[in-house]
Amino acid sequence: MELVSSHRDRMIEFSEAMAQWYRCFQTTHMGRKEAHCDFWGYDFPRYPMDRSPYWILHLMDCAAPPPAAIPRLEQAGVDPSELMSSDGESVLMVTDASGLPLGFDVLAGGWAGSLGGGEAAGGDGKGALETIQRMVGLLRRCMEAPMSGGLPRRPRMLHVNDKKLHRLLSRCEKALTILKMVLWPQALVDWGLTEVEQADGGESFSMRWPPTCYCHVCKKHSFPSQLKPCSQCKAVLYCSDQCSQTDQIRCPEDASHQHWCEKLACYMSHHSQLADLPFSYAAEVTADDFDLEHFLNKNKLDSGYWVHWSLLVRSPRYELHPTVEQSRGPYPHWFTGHSEPFGPLKKEGDILLCSPAPHAVPRITKPLVLWCQYCEWRGISLSSPAAVLLSSPLSIYYIITSLVPRDCEFPELNILKKQSLKIHIIDSYREFHTLMVFWELSILLPHITFELVFIGEGLPPESDEEQLFLQKKDGCVNLVNPSFTPDEKLDRRSIRVKGYRRAYHMLQGPKPDLVIGFRPAIQLQESWLSTLPRLQSLRVPAYFCEVSELSCECSQQVMSQATGGTLSPPQVNPFHCPLRITGGDNMLPWYSNAFIFHLMYKPLHSDKRPSVAHPKAPPLQVEPANQEPEYPVKMSRRDRKQAAHNMPRKRK
Repeated sequence: MELVSSHRDRMIEFSEAMAQWYRCFQTTHMGRKEAHCDFWGYDFPRYPMDRSPYWILHLMDCAAPPPAAIPRLEQAGVDPSELMSSDGESVLMVTDASGLPLGFDVLAGGWAGSLGGGEAAGGDGKGALETIQRMVGLLRRCMEAPMSGGLPRRPRMLHVNDKKLHRLLSRCEKALTILKMVLWPQALVDWGLTEVEQADGGESFSMRWPPTCYCHVCKKHSFPSQLKPCSQCKAVLYCSDQCSQTDQIRCPEDASHQHWCEKLACYMSHHSQLADLPFSYAAEVTADDFDLEHFLNKNKLDSGYWVHWSLLVRSPRYELHPTVEQSRGPYPHWFTGHSEPFGPLKKEGDILLCSPAPHAVPRITKPLVLWCQYCEWRGISLSSPAAVLLSSPLSIYYIITSLVPRDCEFPELNILKKQSLKIHIIDSYREFHTLMVFWELSILLPHITFELVFIGEGLPPESDEEQLFLQKKDGCVNLVNPSFTPDEKLDRRSIRVKGYRRAYHMLQGPKPDLVIGFRPAIQLQESWLSTLPRLQSLRVPAYFCEVSELSCECSQQVMSQATGGTLSPPQVNPFHCPLRITGGDNMLPWYSNAFIFHLMYKPLHSDKRPSVAHPKAPPLQVEPANQEPEYPVKMSRRDRKQAAHNMPRKRK
């Protein structure tokens, strides 16, 4: 059974939602024109009020995509030349007060072309009248089927961010009467808060990319129809009883919902355990409708390593966001962006990267196994979102200190007494671009020297076979590239980092002490059919952090197919990321690094041989008095020497 999870690109997912909404809007709009020749005579229902205090109608001009965006468009399968045809067009977009998009329409001839000369003549011209009808039709559709989902609703008030657009609507009383809404008397100058809203403690506007939900079977989104979860497991979303019944009897049997329903209900039962976090923002970030972009914008997390979490500012090349550090010297793009890894969290950055040497930090007497224990030991507030960035290094720490010592499959490893550890990290794109947070390993385990080797086909091409060092210099942690600074002296506690842009089974080199993967998506990538046998031949401890138990279950099938081995039962990672991930067509509780499992290798042929039991001594037999025994009699040392002396010798 395939459910959509964090392995899918959210940009592509949201683009599909916009395209589907726009197709539905065009179909409905054309059908309404044919059915009602009198546009203004259409009876419009009075929907309940939206929770948002007002809606905003935006006018945006389209332009050709910037050069820095073209690689990302090609990666998403979008031909940039197709977007060139939109240059000069205008877009009408409706959002709520917080920036949640509710719908949009395209003015093919641009704003000026759609008006013609009507706006200058007082708003009664043909072009102006058609533009007003398009605005009314757009607002009407946004109330009937909001793109963000949910029940039909209407705004208390409408704001317009363009003066000409506002003038047109204010002169047309019919439009406001049909929509049953009040128009704010003045056009918005910008997207900031008004003085009244600032006094009321309102939040600033930011365009939000909400989680999109849709039917598991037909992929119909929540705006044309209301989605309902399965009545038994409450995990999978359907738009109708017909789609639910289709999924129940899907072939083959192990792909049907009937086969998985009981397991999914068990997975859903872990929701409360995963949401039980000590942070002050836990209720917000673990909610079913958690909006990641809104959370990042509200906390001003728009720089540093946070760019790899945001859909709006994340990109393979950092030029798409002006606040991200860019490469101005000989350093490649993938090497930049590490100057302020925690972004606006200055206090946390000072504690984690500019604190005293590892030996000066209070000693840990027992392994840390909870977020609250770690934050108290490190002096980090439970209201800080720094735990989002620290989840991966703390997961490695938990594996080393709590899981590997309990794994009876490798008793000879004795990992806690090692002075150095070479760790292979497979297919972990985000972790490779957030290297500075792994300095925390040297603080948590100061007696171990670490070497982190990142391997994956998704790493930047320039990083292949490159070597870096994490070390302290002038009281702060720095990322050093010896090829650019050959005279740099390395500290004994430096963390060596290497990158290899290739599949793991193509890597040649010394055997690691430990293999770790974050969100490996074993069931989605064919390369794992070769990587798993490679791990089987190395027979090293291999641990993986997945987003849900369903992913672990699917990985088990691939492991069995590739090597004949199995996986350990997944267990909840106490240091999982606190931010919930929306599942698209399901309500499962997805979190980065939520569950940890390790590979249990197929026994070697030598291990399969039955143990040779020592044969029992034959029963004693009483020999006749004058009969020589059939077996040699054991001789004493003196007798053996005498016998050797009496043996004939060859002449030279």
